[in-house]
Amino acid sequence: MLLSVRRLLARSRDAAAAWTGRRPFWAGGLLIASGAEIALIPVIGTGVIIHTGVGGYAGFLLGFFLAAMGAGLWFAPEQRFVLAVLSVMAALSAFVLSNLGGFLVGSLLAIGGASLGFAWMPREPR
Repeated sequence: MLLSVRRLLARSRDAAAAWTGRRPFWAGGLLIASGAEIALIPVIGTGVIIHTGVGGYAGFLLGFFLAAMGAGLWFAPEQRFVLAVLSVMAALSAFVLSNLGGFLVGSLLAIGGASLGFAWMPREPR
């Protein structure tokens, strides 16, 4: 019983390593984290948006857009150039439109994740 559980865990770990090795995993993770940070900054502490307007709505829209770009890097890595450029543009617009891009942390995470996604190359088959 214990041996079969260990084999199952080893197989799962190997499958996860193979899946993350074929795509820009950390780039997508950084973009999803930046999108969550930018989208949640307007509602932290109060649970409601205090100032609705361009900053509040732009925070939600750009945050969800960046999270979608991160998921796009995971599930469509062949489109990484387009997704990375769109992510940098969204991060720069979040800096202007939404609380300095999540108090600068969200924009920096998004730019770093987009840079990783742009620079990622698939491994050559042997």
